[in-house]
Amino acid sequence: MLVMRKLMSDLTILHVNDMHSNFHSLKTQTNFMRARRKELEELGHTVWAVDLGDLIDRVHPLVEAKNGQIASAILNQQKIDFVTLGNNEGTAYTPEELEGAYKEKEFKVIISNVKWQSTGETPPYATEIQFEKIDQCSIAILGLTASYPESYEPNGYWIEDPLKTLDRLVPRLASEGHQIILLSHLGIDLDTLIAESYPEIKVILGAHTHHLFKEGKRVNQTLLTGGFKYGAYIGELHLKTEKEKLIPLEESMIEVETLKEDSATDEGKIYLEEGIKLLKENIVLRQIPDYSVRDLAQLSLEAMIRQTGIPIAFTYTGLFVHELMKGALTKFDLHDCMPHPIHLNKSQFSVKNFKQLLRVFEEQQPELLEKAIRGYGFRGKLFGEILYTGFSKKGEEIIVDGKVLGDDEIITFVCPDHMRFVPFFPMIEEKGINQILYPDLLRTIIEKELIFKERNYHD
Repeated sequence: MLVMRKLMSDLTILHVNDMHSNFHSLKTQTNFMRARRKELEELGHTVWAVDLGDLIDRVHPLVEAKNGQIASAILNQQKIDFVTLGNNEGTAYTPEELEGAYKEKEFKVIISNVKWQSTGETPPYATEIQFEKIDQCSIAILGLTASYPESYEPNGYWIEDPLKTLDRLVPRLASEGHQIILLSHLGIDLDTLIAESYPEIKVILGAHTHHLFKEGKRVNQTLLTGGFKYGAYIGELHLKTEKEKLIPLEESMIEVETLKEDSATDEGKIYLEEGIKLLKENIVLRQIPDYSVRDLAQLSLEAMIRQTGIPIAFTYTGLFVHELMKGALTKFDLHDCMPHPIHLNKSQFSVKNFKQLLRVFEEQQPELLEKAIRGYGFRGKLFGEILYTGFSKKGEEIIVDGKVLGDDEIITFVCPDHMRFVPFFPMIEEKGINQILYPDLLRTIIEKELIFKERNYHD
């Protein structure tokens, strides 16, 4: 009896992106994805579920309490098949921490442009390329994340420019007859450029810039998707295989709020409460005095200098969301006061440029005192007052340790890395020689300083 090979098949990709620990509709999202997968599989479809990165954000107490390991639990529950890294995963966790976060995974992590510095290889929990076959159609799945070498490299990774990665991989994969799908945490502009430049890529599942394409977007021969943010939508992409070819058909976006039985119910409350409980149970010190917001800012200056050995430091009061009260100090107190995934940044300037930077600080200060800001790692409310230590000014002169510095001399200072990236002080990036200091976050630095002060007090 002659057996005919199947020539056509249906493939459906369910995809989500940029949750950023917004779990308010997580139960509904998970239930829908599991039920929809079952429904489609019963119709004969091959179904893949994909997360496109930035699932977790350390601003969430449970994410912090479990050091990111909640990510695997959520993705396993949703029956996710493939994941790529967002910058929140890659820059907020060390290589070893992220390996731990994925220890219990039941899915494949695909990242094509990130390597461990210690080995020069793709992280051990991930693969550079994932190969799948549906009947006669061989599919190569790539994963690319936005390139921030200033953050990745001090954190123990090598990150490759995504276009160089594609130049390296796409010609070979295409010549071998693979159909290519890209899981992209690059953003709409790069996705569009890639679609224009690499016709071999059939589909780009997009994230990072929180763009929304309710029915997808065709750029030449490539179908682009975009699923907004915070779990607001689930994407459903239909494709078919025809012999060796993969053909994108149609994309739709399902609004998660319309699926909820009660739109007022916060399905993430249980995760929030568990995280707060765990952090409150972790006692750092049995007793501390009161610290006002300004006290904490001053303490941060002391901590930066002592822990980095850099004699000049800047900070600002908005980093501290509220005061620390007299009594026991817990991990929750530190996290609630400083929820940001912010590190320190070391910067070297000529004294001439340093003087100009100080003028920028002075010019911006009145507006920044009450300016509401968000992003670039900041999870507070207002920017607040800029404070510094380690030098003095006399007219236009900069004095360090009693010595007037010449304009051509080099001055080194440390500040929160947020100051480097916000649009108010572009000089830091443009004129400075900069290095982000890993692994400690601001709250870890403050925790260490409070422990140091307590030990010294009792000594």
